[in-house]
Amino acid sequence: MTMNISLPTLVLSVALSIPTTLIINHLVNPPPRFAVFDLKGTVQAYSKDLAEQGLDEGTLTVKTRQFSDILNRKLTNYSIRNNVILLVEPAVIKGAPNVTLPLQKEISRAIARLPS
Repeated sequence: MTMNISLPTLVLSVALSIPTTLIINHLVNPPPRFAVFDLKGTVQAYSKDLAEQGLDEGTLTVKTRQFSDILNRKLTNYSIRNNVILLVEPAVIKGAPNVTLPLQKEISRAIARLPS
């Protein structure tokens, strides 16, 4: 079976399908946004808390490794869940929302659930 499609019809079809496809792709898969996280402040605060506990070196190493793992996991999960690229504070002058507090709360809850 042969189809007779005129050139103007073909051009019009392509001209309409490309923008429609791009719009649908943008709605279904939006580009990531940017957000700020105070990594240095978070690590310093946790390090200070550990130092105040007077832990032995072995326990300190274990708790530091646990914190690092939880921090990495929470930052990665947040980024994926919210379609966000996280940047450290010094890298952003202004314009990106700061998500430090909610992430610090998530990290604190995860640390609190660890066995002592």
